[in-house]
Amino acid sequence: MLSRTKKFILIILIIYLLLTTWQIVLAFKDGAGLIPLNGKAVDISVMLFFSIQPNGWNENIINLVMMLAFVPTFGAGLLIYCKNNNMFGAVQQRIGYHDFIKGGIINSFIVGFLFSLMTNLYQLALIRVFYYPFFFKIKPRKLYIGARPGYFSTNQLIDLFSYVILAAVGWGIFAVFIFSIGLFVSKNSIYLILGPCVGLGLTLLSVLMSMGNKFLLFVSYSWFPFAVLAPGQFALASRLPPINSYLLFMTVALIYLLFAACLIQLWRKKKRRLG
Repeated sequence: MLSRTKKFILIILIIYLLLTTWQIVLAFKDGAGLIPLNGKAVDISVMLFFSIQPNGWNENIINLVMMLAFVPTFGAGLLIYCKNNNMFGAVQQRIGYHDFIKGGIINSFIVGFLFSLMTNLYQLALIRVFYYPFFFKIKPRKLYIGARPGYFSTNQLIDLFSYVILAAVGWGIFAVFIFSIGLFVSKNSIYLILGPCVGLGLTLLSVLMSMGNKFLLFVSYSWFPFAVLAPGQFALASRLPPINSYLLFMTVALIYLLFAACLIQLWRKKKRRLG
């Protein structure tokens, strides 16, 4: 028999899978009129894939919030639970602070990376089998900017590959960032919603600041979560990023990792000071 926790995780994953599938089915219906009758090689499958990503015209907000909540929880929720339920003393004696932190970082990153990667590969597979084959083109730069604000390349194969890999890395980094904040959270229920609260809170702050001058625009992008969670998909307040998408991704990823490292060190010093 599965434990309650495993049953809960299984139910959540099934719901997420059903919602993801339903999102793609709706996108199929929305793009049915674009399928050529003569088998002509067109790039509608690539565009359909990006339409179901965050900020796409077929995005699913419920799926996104679920990912923001459960990726950090599945990655390090058990460790946070042990910390918050008078079990940390035994854990600390058995593995020590170093291994506790290391386990949280590794588990968070791996779960975030695989969750994003498997979601995107599942979407690509459904599009390939049930919608239309993938054909990759070189698109005129001006047209591509209109379709996706922060494109990686006018070569759609490179653009698609870059997005899938970087988004997976970005989700892993974001999960580590949430884990580092969660070290200071004493309630398990709060940690469950910490991902959506932090992600949506930083997004709102970024949108508000992006309406200022060019310096504020750069600052707003520098902590914008979806620069790593959905790289190349957003233009804050209809204003393009001040740097290209690769540099923006690396900038935001580095800032999140630096903040995570500082929070982890601060937590370790606090624990050592308290005994």
